[in-house]
Amino acid sequence: MRAGEGRALTCSLAYFALVLFGYFLLRPVREAMGVARSMDDLRWLFVVTCGASLVVALAFGGVVARLDRARCIVVGQLGVAACLVVFVPLRLLVDESTQVVLGYCFYVWLSVVNLFLTAIFWAFMADVWSLEQSKRLFPVIAVGGTLGALGGSWFASRLVDVIGASGQMVIAAACFVVTVLLVLAIDRVDRRITRTAAHPVGGSWGEGATRLVRSPYLLGTALFVIFLTISSTLLYFTRAELVVDARRELEARIALFARMDAWTQGATLVMQLFVTGQLIRRLGIGWTLAVLPMVTVSGFGVLAWMQHRGVEGWQLFAAVTAFSAVHSAVRFAIARPTRETLFTVVEEADRYKVKPVIDLFVYRGGDVAGAWLTALVAGMWGMLMLALPLGAIWGGMSLWLAVAQRRRAADRRDRDGPPSQGVPSHTLPGVLQ
Repeated sequence: MRAGEGRALTCSLAYFALVLFGYFLLRPVREAMGVARSMDDLRWLFVVTCGASLVVALAFGGVVARLDRARCIVVGQLGVAACLVVFVPLRLLVDESTQVVLGYCFYVWLSVVNLFLTAIFWAFMADVWSLEQSKRLFPVIAVGGTLGALGGSWFASRLVDVIGASGQMVIAAACFVVTVLLVLAIDRVDRRITRTAAHPVGGSWGEGATRLVRSPYLLGTALFVIFLTISSTLLYFTRAELVVDARRELEARIALFARMDAWTQGATLVMQLFVTGQLIRRLGIGWTLAVLPMVTVSGFGVLAWMQHRGVEGWQLFAAVTAFSAVHSAVRFAIARPTRETLFTVVEEADRYKVKPVIDLFVYRGGDVAGAWLTALVAGMWGMLMLALPLGAIWGGMSLWLAVAQRRRAADRRDRDGPPSQGVPSHTLPGVLQ
């Protein structure tokens, strides 16, 4: 941290911590409800979620066109909290058969909301911090999110029998309301220092989709996200099938998923504190992004070998759980903050309009592709055969994105000139200082 960055950095950490604390309170509830009947239902839920994600991304583009960034985020956060307040009495009033349908609605809703909240958070961060600062501070900001996720997972696993799913929803809604104050504080600091007035981004509601297809750089970022989600979904279904086979009750499934989340967040925190910053400085953006493809191929290779060796079911479950924790830790601790630096060299409209399309619709499109691919393959060897070509193309795309980012950064420096001397870089207007 450098001079002038402390207040905004502290608020950013707290903002992300509260968002993920609230989400990880709700995540095990969603996971348990999603596998209430069968894996086939879960695959169709992915399709519905993908369609809902496009609607939300384009609708938010319409809001951004009319409101400034802070008011847009405030509307989004309060809207999510209001939906949770509605879910609580509905869940208590409907009968058992209707609760399954309501659970599926909650699954779709939260699957969209979690991406929406993180997408607008990182778009806001890319707007406030420069490229140079993002390489230093995004891994630090991500630590705040991991601490929040750890707290939410621990809280859910320990107190689910005491407060129940409805109590978790109420606490999560309160977290999202509090983030509104942090958003306004960050925006106020940034506006005061940069001497820029709040303004709508402008444009049309569907501009995010059109800007995406016209930019090779943004299309490459979207392709990276598709590969990431396909790999995560392959592992997600592998893990979920083992839990479904256990035939546990709802509360037991919630506690199991919550413990798995807690293990994952612990590994993520270690990587964020000691690994991510070193990787970015030593390897650069491209090779740091390529770490996750290498982990994906290696992990499925180990699982395929174990299945070939005929290990017992509990040993395979333990291996899948460990691989899931490592994969998610690398994804959130290394790939996520590194990927978010890609948006520091794009225009404001791309951050608030194209990024939600990528992080919601494209992300969930990758989920759908991965979900139906799992139905076409059998066993761990089939998963490995999918992971091998995916990892090769994915790794190559990571290196290309780093080259394209450097080119964009150089072009902007040539156009705007170097930052003024003696002023913290984040206090200057513009995308890249």
